Amino acid sequence: MSKGFTLIELITVLVILGIISVFAVPRLSGAEAFSVIGARDAGLSVARQVQLRAMQQEDPSDSCHTLTVAASRMGGSAASGCGFNTDRSDVVDLSDSSVRISPQQTIHFDLLGRPIDSDKKRICVSSECQITFSQGASRASICLNSEGYFYACD
Repeated sequence: MSKGFTLIELITVLVILGIISVFAVPRLSGAEAFSVIGARDAGLSVARQVQLRAMQQEDPSDSCHTLTVAASRMGGSAASGCGFNTDRSDVVDLSDSSVRISPQQTIHFDLLGRPIDSDKKRICVSSECQITFSQGASRASICLNSEGYFYACD
């Protein structure tokens, strides 16, 4: 008598494992991972929008066209003299969720969309800048390279 599994037994086990993984894995990961990824994707869109607006300005040090990152908010500047209305599409406000953003920083852009600081010096040159969205153990990040390319980097 030969020892081992028949082809039918192996296929049956694979089908059962497939069914279990379809129903069990999403429940094990929890809603946290989806919240963090959704916030990261919204932040990525907002960062690109702010960058494009800053590229259309003549003065790169204009504080109205900077990317401001706070613990529960990311987007265009909230400076009072900028004249933006309260219904803005360039802001991700996470104050009503437990998702947090770090590190807190302000990023300016030159006319080519490259990240600079308030003194118009290039940043993210020696290593990429990273903005991390976190909730519990779940994390998702946005990276920014020295040429101004934003991308999801988890």
